[in-house]
Amino acid sequence: MILHPSGKRLVRKAVTLGIGLVGGLVALIVGAPLPWLIGAQLALCLVALSGIQILGGAPEWPQKSRSLFFPVLGVMIGAAFSADILREIPGWWPALIAVTLFLLVAQAVVYLLFRHVGGYDRATAFFSSFPGGFVEAAVLGREAGAIERLVTLQHFLRVSLIVLLMPLIFWALSGHRVGSAAGLPTSDVNLTLGSATLLVAAGLIGSFIGPWLRFPAPEVSGPLSVSAVFHSAGLIEGSIPPIMLSLTQLVIGTSLGVGFVGIAGREFMRGVGLALAAFALVLGLAACSAWLIAPALETPKEAIILAFVPGGLAEMSLIALTLNLSVPFVILIHFYRILFTLGVIPQLARRVIDRSGA
Repeated sequence: MILHPSGKRLVRKAVTLGIGLVGGLVALIVGAPLPWLIGAQLALCLVALSGIQILGGAPEWPQKSRSLFFPVLGVMIGAAFSADILREIPGWWPALIAVTLFLLVAQAVVYLLFRHVGGYDRATAFFSSFPGGFVEAAVLGREAGAIERLVTLQHFLRVSLIVLLMPLIFWALSGHRVGSAAGLPTSDVNLTLGSATLLVAAGLIGSFIGPWLRFPAPEVSGPLSVSAVFHSAGLIEGSIPPIMLSLTQLVIGTSLGVGFVGIAGREFMRGVGLALAAFALVLGLAACSAWLIAPALETPKEAIILAFVPGGLAEMSLIALTLNLSVPFVILIHFYRILFTLGVIPQLARRVIDRSGA
């Protein structure tokens, strides 16, 4: 039987998701943290880098599928907010001061790594070390004359390594098994029809107001904000089925794993080495920051580290939710990080890049 090209692509996507599912099952069996995310990501990363083809083509999965689950993730994260949590927010100001200093120091240290060890030019090194959004770094870097493929590679590796390694590090240090939905807010009350309707409304309304108000990562932060208001007001009873969190993990993990398709060669391996070194430096700085400011906050050091390490807002939200690490604190710090990096750090780029000897 000869399949039409469109049929082949459909089968290829199904097999790709199946590979991610198998990887998630294996990770679940061995007791890995965030099994559906990490298992799917690792399985497809290995398949992609090995060059294995499916019906004559590389593993394939629509990256836009993540956008469909971002509102679901936002609504789930909003369930972690309550009136008591909102009253705690003013006490988090030491973390905002600390993360501001952390971002400036982390960018400087990683910039020096890419510049002097990696041999990148000033613009490429600066925007490869940019602790903000993937797309923003690529666009700003291109406008400044950076080598876009290197900026894109480093940011993809940054997010991938953080998503992969942070849960494993916490798992290794704590020794506790973390299930696929350990941190999802639960309730003895079944989700009522009225509450389910409000959750759907939160996703739809938030998906509209997020871009309209120009929130960072609007697909997540918009639904998150509306859901947080509904939950804080006590309008929603019951909890979202844990399978939704597992499914969100699977889709995001599959998308990240497929991102390695077409990446190979000496430049890639060198990029991985630099990304691992950058991750170690940033993690060390985040750990030092957590140790210094933890006495001023009623927040676990692990949550502070997770809040400071610059991964994607959606991915870090998912990790915080699954590991049950002070979700509102982690989300708000990352929200501030994105606003700060977009508002302040690009202004510093001119001084760094325009210096003589570039």
